[in-house]
Amino acid sequence: MPKMELDELDRRILGELGADARLTQVALAARVGLSRSAVQERLKRLERDGVILGYTLRLGLDKAPGVRAYLLVKGTGASHDRAVRTLETYPEVRVADSVSGDTDLVLQLEAPRLEDINRVRDEVAKLPGIASTQTLLVMAPRFQRD
Repeated sequence: MPKMELDELDRRILGELGADARLTQVALAARVGLSRSAVQERLKRLERDGVILGYTLRLGLDKAPGVRAYLLVKGTGASHDRAVRTLETYPEVRVADSVSGDTDLVLQLEAPRLEDINRVRDEVAKLPGIASTQTLLVMAPRFQRD
């Protein structure tokens, strides 16, 4: 699919929603100087074209339930790609980033209990294409940027 070109109004709409995704279409229209129906059409297009993938609730750091950890993963060979596809099936794996250096992947894990983090770590370590893992447990959140 070709990459969609965003104009200045699209960028302004996205900026306003990034600051406050709960804005009504009427309020959003007033902020960007368009009619509500024009904003509605632009939002539909941005959603349809995959620029806006969804809307979400983010809890404050002190309100986030459960346990968080980072799992550093070293892979081996071509089966490493298969392991990444398998990782997508774990709901505890919130983010998977390929990184440079000795580590191939950094996984952000979130689960209700430490036992769940341990289970995921053990299962990931057994996947074909995974050479080793290292777990970094989040002791205390400090801050998070939007």
